Amino acid sequence: MYEKIKKDIADASEAIWRVLDKAKNEGRGLTAQEAGMTAELELAINEERKKLPANDPLTMEKRVYGGRTESHKGYALCSPTEKKDHATLYGMNESYHWKDKSINFFDAVFSGRHHPDLIRNAMTETVPSDGGFLVPTEYSSKIHNVALENEIIMPRCFVQPMKSNEIKIPAMSIGNHSTNLYGGFSASYIDEGGTITEHDPKVRSMTLNAKKLTGMLRFSSELAADITGGEKQIIEICGKGLAWYRDRAFLKGTGAGEPLGILNAGCTIEVTAEGGQKSDTLVYENLTKMVSRLHPACFNNSVWIIQVSAIPQLLSLSQTVGTGGSTYPVLSESNGEWKILTRPVIFTEKTEKLGDKGDIILADLSQYVVGLRSEMRFDMSPHVHFATDELLARLIERHDGQPLWDSALTLEDGTNTVSPFVTLAAR
Repeated sequence: MYEKIKKDIADASEAIWRVLDKAKNEGRGLTAQEAGMTAELELAINEERKKLPANDPLTMEKRVYGGRTESHKGYALCSPTEKKDHATLYGMNESYHWKDKSINFFDAVFSGRHHPDLIRNAMTETVPSDGGFLVPTEYSSKIHNVALENEIIMPRCFVQPMKSNEIKIPAMSIGNHSTNLYGGFSASYIDEGGTITEHDPKVRSMTLNAKKLTGMLRFSSELAADITGGEKQIIEICGKGLAWYRDRAFLKGTGAGEPLGILNAGCTIEVTAEGGQKSDTLVYENLTKMVSRLHPACFNNSVWIIQVSAIPQLLSLSQTVGTGGSTYPVLSESNGEWKILTRPVIFTEKTEKLGDKGDIILADLSQYVVGLRSEMRFDMSPHVHFATDELLARLIERHDGQPLWDSALTLEDGTNTVSPFVTLAAR
């Protein structure tokens, strides 16, 4: 009987792998039919595991699929050039799917009635007071992917999917190139038989702690009653809302109860305004000096992130060429892409207004890391706005972010400093 149980588990597991591999190879998420089938197979696997001895390896928190093992210790770091859709980040570690295809998840939540597919947060999280229903994988993946399409930072940075509330990432101390590299590495030429000088590069530990981002939606009870077909709109609102607030935190978060944004990071260099420069202006020298403070290895990955209020100033900037007085615009456009000094420009409202520190940033976003929990929670209350017959919905998601650098880098000359992140001081 023991061998039959193992075979049944292996067969069901292999069937799951075939579905997941097919979706991965086609570069997509699971269809509703595939998600329902894998959920049913996982339930069958769990029922078979209950028949095994408590100390059997197959009963432990790992999935063994047809000889392929996937542990739950954590997820791999996703590089800036890799895809960051939900399936790529979390693979098949997601096990909660919405099985009832006759009603969608949001309809079930808004109905206010019990539904067997709804899982209360207290059953799956360590903070029951947070409340809410765990969002099924097929819904949370859509919200995540909508957010990713609308974000500045996440598509271009490292992303560390998080299995727990905290994760530590090893990193190097940046150091001073006038004395050594990477906080302690040094090399020198020696004669045959000469003594090698030992140096110990300093390694530090970065800690990502998932911060809770809560979004609120307020709408009429009539809209909730007619929500059928409105699932896409809810996903769009939630996804774009997450993108907006995450970007703002990754750009200018304080690090206290929220991610550490680029503008408040210890490694970010602030270029001072030109002598006599007028308030709320940009001059060509501001831009060239910002480029000079960017680490040379970061140039090809760098982008300008500029507040929209700076557009009129940039459009009026030009540079004189040659003795004939010809000029060319500093801000140029080609095939719909804006550039300054050959680097792409992203216009946004999420930084600071013209004249304030942070209205213009030059950044290599591959030197920023985001820690991201896969779970999302959704809940609804009919009580807060009872008098106006309105409902209040809440979406909760957790993440963290901070630069990979702990400080700016002093160059070999011992005087100048560079960084992946450069901004312009207030003026």
